[in-house]
Amino acid sequence: EYSISEDYKVPETPFRRDVSAQSQSTETTTAIVRRVATAPLIIMCDGGSSKFKSRYQHYTPARDYHSNFVGLILRNVQLPSEKYGTVFLAKTGPVLSYRLDPNELRMLVDYNKPTLPDLGQQSKWLIEEVAPGLPAEMRSEFIRAAKDTSRIRSMPVAHYPATFPSIRGYVGLGDHANQRHPLTGGGMTCAFNDVLRLAKSLAVIPRLRGNDVNDMAEIEDRIQKAILQYSQKRFLHCGSINILSWALYAVFQSPPLRDACLDYFMLGGDCVDGPISLLSGMELSSLTLLFHYYRVMIFYLLNTVTCTGAYSCRDEKKPSFSQKCFNAAIFLVNPFRLAGALRILLSATLVFAPLVYYEFVSLWILMDPTGVFPNMARKMKILLYRVLFDGKHRKPVGI
Repeated sequence: EYSISEDYKVPETPFRRDVSAQSQSTETTTAIVRRVATAPLIIMCDGGSSKFKSRYQHYTPARDYHSNFVGLILRNVQLPSEKYGTVFLAKTGPVLSYRLDPNELRMLVDYNKPTLPDLGQQSKWLIEEVAPGLPAEMRSEFIRAAKDTSRIRSMPVAHYPATFPSIRGYVGLGDHANQRHPLTGGGMTCAFNDVLRLAKSLAVIPRLRGNDVNDMAEIEDRIQKAILQYSQKRFLHCGSINILSWALYAVFQSPPLRDACLDYFMLGGDCVDGPISLLSGMELSSLTLLFHYYRVMIFYLLNTVTCTGAYSCRDEKKPSFSQKCFNAAIFLVNPFRLAGALRILLSATLVFAPLVYYEFVSLWILMDPTGVFPNMARKMKILLYRVLFDGKHRKPVGI
């Protein structure tokens, strides 16, 4: 849909600048022109901010933004480990850094609130709160970049569970289908896996255009079957990456959970290879994710019982074997240590369980989401979100 002058005529050379048209009066009557293009298959890959995301899909909007990333470009600075992305666990939260070219690197600083202050306050926060937690050789350049408020960029982060198309012939790829926390950088991994799974589902259809109405109707039915096969099984390759991104962010936000995770990595071997294979998308099993997640917590519990762990008990001297046995013996009679261990296990479960629910539990995995009843349910859901969560200053994200 677009506006155009009612007496507009297509120029003979449309790609050449028309000088005479600029001298004409701009006070012309315009008319709204609507053109409709049809296709048996519409593939959307226009990102998480797409205006079509909630219009043609079963979409669960976020009540508010989860947090924000504040971005800076640093020049002539070396990363602690070049050729690798780096995560700094600063006092304010995780700080991501990766190289753009030989002279520049990008810093993404987590701001763990749904709304950002003005640029002046952001600059002050970066200098006073974030900079002290960075390596000394990066600090001066970081402060210089933070002082230039015109160069500060930000990106909101929201939690979007998986979507399902509400109309036939429509399918989303990548962030259009659902999003995860950008901390782990799993967006393109999910997008490429989406492409592979959708292509595999569509490969059995020999052609996407028919010669007559009946032939075209049969092709559209086969396309819709392929879309359902893709969207209802998409969680198999995206679920672990999505859950891990939000779980890892929550772990890094909690000092006890963060220390437990770092102690686990210190063991090396499968304690590093397993999580890295999940992060990279090489291992897609959700059971493997569950195994490593609770293995971290059990390992933390053992460290708490024996008062060991390079990070969990960093303020205490390394105990001898006899001291470990003594610490374990008095653990059950020390209510403070027992309560602390149980609190960590409960916190870990409260982080993990909702993520699993949002990722794997959906009615549309079991039935066609494009029918009459599903679309009525979608409209009711959007209406409820607008009535219940439409605050004075902010609407549900994506509606």
